[in-house]
Amino acid sequence: MTPWTKADCYAPVVSLPVVRLLTALAVRHKRPLKQGDFKNAFVQASLPENETTIIRPPTGCFRSGSSSFWRLRKSLYGLRRAPHHWYKLVSSILTSPEIGLSQCKNDPCVFVGRPVPGQPPLYFILYVDDFVYFSPSVDVESYFESALKQHMTVDYLGDAEWFLGVQFHWSFNQSGDLCC
Repeated sequence: MTPWTKADCYAPVVSLPVVRLLTALAVRHKRPLKQGDFKNAFVQASLPENETTIIRPPTGCFRSGSSSFWRLRKSLYGLRRAPHHWYKLVSSILTSPEIGLSQCKNDPCVFVGRPVPGQPPLYFILYVDDFVYFSPSVDVESYFESALKQHMTVDYLGDAEWFLGVQFHWSFNQSGDLCC
């Protein structure tokens, strides 16, 4: 078995300037950023068949004796390659035909696409298991949310309040549109 390189364990994360750019784009379209969180993110990713990971069961486990071991089938937080496996899973789901996003060539944590043909695009950025997104169309956002929820365990948190240390304050007029 050869040791893993940094590239084998690497998982990209979005930078703060990209969050600012997406925020500016959302404000230009008079839409707030929506925020979400993937629940138990690393556990959702399966381990490859050729990657055997053996651990001791927790102390006091009623199903296993003190001399037994477990072979993991799913990734766990704390495994060296867990972020890599998680990122591969989530990016493959986001770029699947059902979701319909494309990965940005210059930033692998930025996804853009038209999940609903003929409708405005959806913009999505990922930071490990947290994300923000928006579309000029409420219908596109609703379609995206339901489509993603069919593939992953997701909590939608409404309008973004905090993301990467940035606090958001959204002001709306009487008709419900974002005020600039």
